[in-house]
Amino acid sequence: MPFVNKFETAPAEWLPIQDREAIDRVALMDFYKNQGKKFENSDFELKVVWDVHDYFAMDLFQRIRLSDVDDKKLVVILPSPEVAVFITVTEMLNKFGVSARNLHVFFLNEYANEKGDVAPWQSPYSKSGKFMKYFYDRLDPGLRMPRDQIHFFTRENCRGYSALIAAEGGADVAYTSLSWSGGIGAIDAETYPADTMEEFLGMGSAYVTPMLETIAHDSLRGMFGCSGDIGNVPPCAVTVGPKDLAAAKERIDVEFLAACGGTPAQQKFAAKMALFGPLDPKNPGSMLRLFPGTCYVSSQVALPPVYAPDEPWLEEKLEAIRANEESGKEI
Repeated sequence: MPFVNKFETAPAEWLPIQDREAIDRVALMDFYKNQGKKFENSDFELKVVWDVHDYFAMDLFQRIRLSDVDDKKLVVILPSPEVAVFITVTEMLNKFGVSARNLHVFFLNEYANEKGDVAPWQSPYSKSGKFMKYFYDRLDPGLRMPRDQIHFFTRENCRGYSALIAAEGGADVAYTSLSWSGGIGAIDAETYPADTMEEFLGMGSAYVTPMLETIAHDSLRGMFGCSGDIGNVPPCAVTVGPKDLAAAKERIDVEFLAACGGTPAQQKFAAKMALFGPLDPKNPGSMLRLFPGTCYVSSQVALPPVYAPDEPWLEEKLEAIRANEESGKEI
């Protein structure tokens, strides 16, 4: 039987985006060539940088410093666990004596169980607990914000969390990061189903059951031994809604999840879908392009995907096999 050098397949039926042409086009997009302000909102920008953590830390530190200097409230939505960023920022705050007294913290999302209970920050599996351990506790006591300015998710407030953010005047900045499923935190195509972007952007905080890919993605985190411990990842979550991110004055998106060495990166395709894919509620990360902000992509995530063509010798070998098969000879 001759070799057939062509094999076509539809996307897995459970994937939100089924457009094969769009998927193939996005997969081959180049982060470097598309840097700059080339998106639906003229104030949204893509930047490829060496170390995304540095840019995240510098941005957060500068905002806290200005809130101290100007004595002005600063409301942020933070992803967690961003341990490296939290440690870096607290080191700078302590070194330069910058007070975080005006900082009001809300969290992007938090783990919950199947009964609707939200992980308390004291739990080793709490995302907000990492903020407390590596940010709040590391700050000099005299530089800390009052505890009531740290807004933890609870079973009671999860559906009204959007109202809590709005009561503080909305977020000055929302820091975001994409999941393997292409969502933002626990905001994905299944947790926030919508027919239009307008409907999607009007949805607030909720208790949700994330897509299976999000569970798999989170199983690689340090709190689960960086080992794919899927069985211990909580099955549910509480999360801010798209409308909270849309209402923020600015968004800083950070894409840096990559394996040590080589080119694998969990966020490579998710980031490409968000930046270059369909503007669609089934592609939640695409909402970022509609508002002012910056997406920082690490140089590792920006490496070309491994879709290299076969080596010439392989094609030559295949041609020789085909020729011999057609002539009835064996090779």
